[in-house]
Amino acid sequence: MMTPTDDMPDMEPAEGDAQEEVVIDDAFVASVLDEQSGDVAAVIEWLQGQAEEAREARLRALAELRNNQRRAHENEGRVGRAVTAATVRRMLTVLDQLDLALGQDVDGMTAQQFAQGVTLVRDEFRSALAEQGVTPIEPEVGDAFEPLQHEAMLQQPAENVASGHVSMVMQSGFAMGETVLRPAKVATAP
Repeated sequence: MMTPTDDMPDMEPAEGDAQEEVVIDDAFVASVLDEQSGDVAAVIEWLQGQAEEAREARLRALAELRNNQRRAHENEGRVGRAVTAATVRRMLTVLDQLDLALGQDVDGMTAQQFAQGVTLVRDEFRSALAEQGVTPIEPEVGDAFEPLQHEAMLQQPAENVASGHVSMVMQSGFAMGETVLRPAKVATAP
């Protein structure tokens, strides 16, 4: 037994397309021949019309699928650009603060005032990162070494630090959710 859709991919008809599956078997052919008063040419013409309708429906469904895929791809691009734009806008605030700091008269500034200015800019930058879901990885001396979050740069003994634990932190790391952007660089006790 063969149906007109045997070589077509499984697809649901679009809304409003009530399609009836026609099963072509000996009984079906006999009933059509009876309706056409035994005129084989009329049956062939009718079957060709059915085949053409099925082919057109398949082409419409494939075109709709391709259009949906194209629209999905375009939407992904728009979302990506919107997220990037929001991130860049937030970073512009940090850039503005750096420009403001560079425009200051450093001759009339104490080292403490300069350090406070740099601290403010750093805090603003960390706040911008936090808004994007970025969190620092800041192990402390004595913490267990976590290979997925820490990168051991060297072994260095330290008082009251067990073997395989962090003995010194060289650089903080950063993560975004479960993704480690940069592991914290540490020394471990031998």
